[in-house]
Amino acid sequence: MGHVRVGYIGGSSETDLDFRVPSHRRIGYERALAEAGVDVDEQLCVSADFTMGQGYTVAKQLLGNPATRPTAIFAASDEMAIGAILAARDLGLKLPQDLSVVGVDDHELAELFGLTTIRQQPHQQGELAVAMLLKAIRGEAPARAHHLEHQLIVRSSTSRRATDA
Repeated sequence: MGHVRVGYIGGSSETDLDFRVPSHRRIGYERALAEAGVDVDEQLCVSADFTMGQGYTVAKQLLGNPATRPTAIFAASDEMAIGAILAARDLGLKLPQDLSVVGVDDHELAELFGLTTIRQQPHQQGELAVAMLLKAIRGEAPARAHHLEHQLIVRSSTSRRATDA
């Protein structure tokens, strides 16, 4: 959508201990920027604990300085993205004119907030995990890779970056 200052709100090393979701989502963010020819700006990458409250707190810090704020934020969960939307509103920013926000999961509140999100298939993920566990219990070799569908759901929290005059 033309954004080159894209912030990232993701997990920390503490949230990555039990499951690798935070690091995988960060890798996806970095790959997407690289494919768009945009460098990662570490000053635009902040950690939170996958809650709305932490998303709000770190987004307020990320968006607080008009000279350095991103024009878009990718949050590693919808909860953190909703927190970022609330922080932006409290700072007087309008979505999507001043800031675009994208989350992951298609949380039940995502539609209410107009949040653009990446919908996953948690039930299929659970079924696959159980099938893999049963294979391991039976001593069968697990499949090396699995691909589960996901879908970008575009809502009102994103728009193309207006060109600066």
